[in-house]
Amino acid sequence: MAQMRRPYRPALLWFALPPAAGVTVALAYAASGRLEAALARGPRALDLAVWLALLAALLIPPVYGYREASGLARTAERRADAAHREARRAAQERLDRLLAEKAQMDLILQHMADGILLLDERRRIVLVNPAAERMLGVSRHEALGRDHLEVTHHFELDERLARVLATGRPEALEIRRAHPQEQILEARLALAPSGGERGVLVMLRDITRSRQLEQMRTEFVANVTHELRTPLTSIQGFAETLLEGALDEPETARHFVEIMLRESRHLGALIDELLDLSRVESGKFRMQRRPTVPAELIAATAARFAQKAERAGVQLVTEAPDGLPLINGDPDRLVQVLSNLVENAIKYTPAGGRITLSARRDGDGVRIAVADTGAGIPQADLGRIFERFYRVDKARSRATGGTGLGLAIAKHIVEAHGGTIGVESEVGKGSTFTVILPALTGPE
Repeated sequence: MAQMRRPYRPALLWFALPPAAGVTVALAYAASGRLEAALARGPRALDLAVWLALLAALLIPPVYGYREASGLARTAERRADAAHREARRAAQERLDRLLAEKAQMDLILQHMADGILLLDERRRIVLVNPAAERMLGVSRHEALGRDHLEVTHHFELDERLARVLATGRPEALEIRRAHPQEQILEARLALAPSGGERGVLVMLRDITRSRQLEQMRTEFVANVTHELRTPLTSIQGFAETLLEGALDEPETARHFVEIMLRESRHLGALIDELLDLSRVESGKFRMQRRPTVPAELIAATAARFAQKAERAGVQLVTEAPDGLPLINGDPDRLVQVLSNLVENAIKYTPAGGRITLSARRDGDGVRIAVADTGAGIPQADLGRIFERFYRVDKARSRATGGTGLGLAIAKHIVEAHGGTIGVESEVGKGSTFTVILPALTGPE
């Protein structure tokens, strides 16, 4: 345990006794007549001794006081130095802590997925993080110091900012941007200090993908409902007609039953493809991969559709040279992809047309193409051709038994094999669907 410092108490003995003794001696010396005699005849040794003793008695208090004062000054100086060092240490610790917090905050801002803007009271940008730079398409250098309208170009945001500054209450809104691409940002505004004055903190979150998924989900439910209702309505209508008396007319009844059978088969195919699509998108789609010869896929698909192409008056041609690298894939699923492409080609190629099913090497992979001389696909539809339930010609597709899910399933299967699928088309000249699959590496 550290010793406690004793409080300073002046040594009264050294300040009081020497002067008192000196005064007493001086009075006795004067009363004895020695002082008068010394002054008359000159001081002797004893007189000098007395005077020196008196001088010493008078000098002891100031000398001792100086010594004490010097000691106190040194102590005070040491304490001041210690206090100064402690203050500097505390200030350095606070500075280090502030710098660490700033570095941590900068790191958080740099890596946040949400965009952050800090605006001053005049609604000028004083802080912007990289996420906000990406969302707004500007650099930090271009944004800082500028009015937010020059960057956001959103007048409703300006109105909300003014409201936050006036009321102090948080606000929220959606910002829709069309340039350079369609974008939906969720903006949350809150009052925040900025450089000693009031400002507004704006947090931006890109919800474009979320809104797209919501729209796709809504469209999917609507499409499924419509696709299921159409055959069911047809089956129900013909069944009611039969019950109302058409059973007594064998030829009419047979025609109605054939339509009901066709619609029920379409309904079954739709349900099967919905289940397939669900399994593919949920990752529960199992594939039996093995080394596969591309030419065998071409041959199996051509054999499956040879008679159908002949009945449609369409020439089905295959081109698969020898020596193509193997593919590590599920033959049944890959034939399912090619079958969908060939079946669509037969549906949309008029009699006398030609469908070519080919395979060739493409860099480190194999390119399999299905080209037809059919009606072609408008340029505006090419970007959506692989969406669920999307049809270029809805009436014709439904009449030929299409569900609108085949290409969506084909795309998932190809991507599950690490490949890509695409289409090129020109209206009136035909379409070419291309599947590129990675070749099997290692010993064949």
